[in-house]
Amino acid sequence: LQFFRDLYRFTKCSNEQRGFMFRTRKSTLIKKLLSLQESSAKNTYDPTSQGLAKVFLKDIGEVEVLQLLLTVLKEGALGTTCIVVNSQDKHLTACKLWRWPLYRTMPTLKRVPICNDRCEESECLNPFHYFLTMSHGPSKTIRLADTSPVSLPITRDLSDSGICIDMCSDTFNTEEGDSNGVWCNVAYWEHNQRIGALHCVNDPIVAIANNISHSGLDLAKIANDDVSRDEVTARVRKHIGSGILVSLEEDGIWLYNRSEISIFVQSPTMSTGDKTRPQVHKVLPGYALNSYHFAHHSTVSRTARTIRLSFEKGWGPGYRRQYITDAPCWLELLLSIR
Repeated sequence: LQFFRDLYRFTKCSNEQRGFMFRTRKSTLIKKLLSLQESSAKNTYDPTSQGLAKVFLKDIGEVEVLQLLLTVLKEGALGTTCIVVNSQDKHLTACKLWRWPLYRTMPTLKRVPICNDRCEESECLNPFHYFLTMSHGPSKTIRLADTSPVSLPITRDLSDSGICIDMCSDTFNTEEGDSNGVWCNVAYWEHNQRIGALHCVNDPIVAIANNISHSGLDLAKIANDDVSRDEVTARVRKHIGSGILVSLEEDGIWLYNRSEISIFVQSPTMSTGDKTRPQVHKVLPGYALNSYHFAHHSTVSRTARTIRLSFEKGWGPGYRRQYITDAPCWLELLLSIR
């Protein structure tokens, strides 16, 4: 209602008054963003960044400033829109000011696939549409149209724990595949107990989070309230927040850590030593990792094409928890890509 009141007032104003109203509103938005930039930097705050922020914000339009403010207030919640401007490299400044204030110069960033800006003459200023990257292994691309499902057995052997866990009634035809184009099935576990049914993924990208309003796998909705959870499990579930994005891309399957906690990832294509127990990799908040390299895809047997990841707690050599089933909250990504 206030918006329409302001719009009515605007239509009754002279051109000079209209310019003043725009300048006043934009100035208010800029002040709010500057305060958020200062608070986000916390103990690492650099006073000189205020000058950089002022120049940056005055150089973009009021609509873009408002969109940026809403995005920062929502901390990049899934569904925040692209902020497109006709320029190049301004996104690096936005990321430095409102995402990674520690960096004096921004490293190479990877744009998340949900970002719709694909124009060479423009760029998206949404700092939460970019991630720092972790590289591991060689790169190879495949044609995504070639992906098709394969079988998933009723029982899967967790080789790193030496136990078998029943997958209940979730069965897949090993010969015919899935006509719906499912390339991944997601299982959510708490310790050695699977929670809820498998989540089938046929879109190129899926969000996995706790309490989300958009499409994807909402761990809060599949959680069984009758399950007795220990204090650590309940706390980790709460901290999952915005969770992760799992993205099927040309060179592999990327994980984007959107939460405020680290995730720990194990994949057969990232093994550097013991092939029977692949190394666990820590992925910090705001980082992206190619968790399944198509360059190594042909060397992995169909039954081993699984990515496991744990929220907040690592496992294996060097960690107190030796097995994935010791982790309070973890996921299995059961891949069905030929």
